[in-house]
Amino acid sequence: MNVKKTLLVSTALLGFAASCVAADLQTLNVGVPNDAKSMDPLKAVDTISFAMIKHINETLVTVDGRTKQLVPVLAERWEVLDPLTYKFYLKKGVKFHNGEEFTADDVVFSFQRALSNESVYAKSKAKYIDPQGFQVIDRHTLIVKTLTPFGGFLESMKHPYASIFNRKAVADAGGNYFRMPVGTGPYKFRRWLKGDRVELEAFGDYHGDKPHSQRLNFLTMADDSSRVIALETGKADLIYNVPVNDFDRLAEEGRVKVVKGTGHNLIYLGMNTQKGALKDPRVRMALEYAIDKDAFVQVVYQGKAVVPDGPLVSSSSFTPADSRRYPRDPAKAKQLLKEAGYADGLTFDLWITTRQDYVNGATVLQSMLQDVGVKVNIIVMESGVFDDRVTTNTQSLFISTWGMQTNRDAGQFWLSLFHSSSIGTTNWAVLDDKVVDENIELGNRSVEPAERQAAFQKVWARLDEVHPFVSLAVPNELYGGRKNLQGIEEFCDGRLNYLGRLIIE
Repeated sequence: MNVKKTLLVSTALLGFAASCVAADLQTLNVGVPNDAKSMDPLKAVDTISFAMIKHINETLVTVDGRTKQLVPVLAERWEVLDPLTYKFYLKKGVKFHNGEEFTADDVVFSFQRALSNESVYAKSKAKYIDPQGFQVIDRHTLIVKTLTPFGGFLESMKHPYASIFNRKAVADAGGNYFRMPVGTGPYKFRRWLKGDRVELEAFGDYHGDKPHSQRLNFLTMADDSSRVIALETGKADLIYNVPVNDFDRLAEEGRVKVVKGTGHNLIYLGMNTQKGALKDPRVRMALEYAIDKDAFVQVVYQGKAVVPDGPLVSSSSFTPADSRRYPRDPAKAKQLLKEAGYADGLTFDLWITTRQDYVNGATVLQSMLQDVGVKVNIIVMESGVFDDRVTTNTQSLFISTWGMQTNRDAGQFWLSLFHSSSIGTTNWAVLDDKVVDENIELGNRSVEPAERQAAFQKVWARLDEVHPFVSLAVPNELYGGRKNLQGIEEFCDGRLNYLGRLIIE
C-alpha cells in the first residue's frame, strides 16, 4: 500500500470538505441606497434606517416572515385578558448593550417615550395605548391597556416604533440618542460616519442565537452603478436594490448571486383630492383609465414588479373580496374628463424625488396622460424637500411609495394614508371622507376578525369610489450577494431581513 499517496489524497479530500463547510464572516459589508435618517427608532421614517435599527433594537413580538404568525422576541408569551387588556411575560436574563438588565420598567418607559415623542409618525403608532394603563406586576410581567379595543395591537408591537429602550441609556445620551443607540439586539452600535457608513458589531451577551458576522457595516451607495460595482469588485458582500437594468446581466454572468424577493412597497400616483380639478372624482378616475399599469411595470421595472389590485400589497393581513384593477381605456378617460367639464384638457405638476424608478415612471405617465389630453410638468426634488413640501398640501400629482414591511395591518396602512387625522402628516392625498374614516376606525377598534374584514371591505369599496390615488406597481425586492453567500434566498421581509444569519459556504 502506498501510504504517502493515500495520505495526500485524504488530505486533499479533507481540504475540499472543509472548503464546503459553512463558515461565519468576520465582516459583512452591505451596500444600501441611502444613509440612515436617524438611529433612534422614534425619529426614523425610512426602511433603510429601520433595516439598521432592527439589528440593534428589539420589540416584544415580531412576525415570522414565512408563516405570517406572531412570534416572541422580548416577550416569552402574552395573554389577551379582555379587548382592552394585554398581559406580557418577559424573557429573563436579557441585557442591554450598556450592561443593564431588561425589565418590565423598560417596557413602560419605552411606550411612554413613544407616546410623548414629538414624532407624529411614532405617536400615530402608539395612539391606542392608554398612558395610564400600565401595571408592573413584577420585574418580568406587566399589563398594558389600550384606550379602545384595537384588533391590530399585537401586530403593531412589531413595528420599530415599539422598540424597547433602556432609560439610563436614553438619559446618558441626552439629545444625541439618535446617533448613539442602545438596545438588546444581536448587534450593538459602533459608529456612524454620516454619508458614508453605519458600523455595528456583534453583542457578546446577546440572549438569542449569536450572529454569524462579527461586524456588520451598512455602506451608503446612493448611485445604483456604484452598488453594482462594489458587489462585483468585492467591496460589498450584499447590496440592496439591484438596478433592474443590471439584474439579468448579473444573473447570466454568474459571478455574483442575484435574488428576486417578494415586494412589500406600493408605488402609486397620488392626487390631492382638495386641489383644483382633482377635487372631482371623475377627473381622478380618468387618470386611472389613462394609465396602462402592465406597460408601466414592463417599462419602469422590466417586469420585476407586479400590478396591485388596489391600494394594498399582497402581504397585507386583509384580503379583499374583489379586485380594483382597471385596464387602460383612453376613450373612457376622455369621456370622464368631458363630463367633468375638461374636454379641452388639463395641466398638472407632477412632483417626484430623484429616485430613478420615479424619474422613469414620471416620463411614462407623462406620455400616457398626454394621450388623453392631460399635460404633466415633471418637478424633481431631493427627498428631504419632497417630504417637507407634501405635508403643506400644495401638491397636485406626485409619485410615492408606502410599505407594509413593518406592519401588515390594513387598518394602520389606511389610517396613515387616508384617514383625515393624518392630513398634514402622511395623508398626502388630503382625503377627508366620513365613510373611509368611520370604517377605518371600526376595523381598528374591533378584535373580531369577521367584523374587521367587513369594515375593511367597506373602506376598500369606498376608496374605489373616491379614488385618491392610482396603484401602479409593487416592485420585487432585488438583492445581490457574493456567489458563496448563503441565506439571501430566504429573504422575505424586504429590506428588514435579519442579516446575522448569513453565512459563507
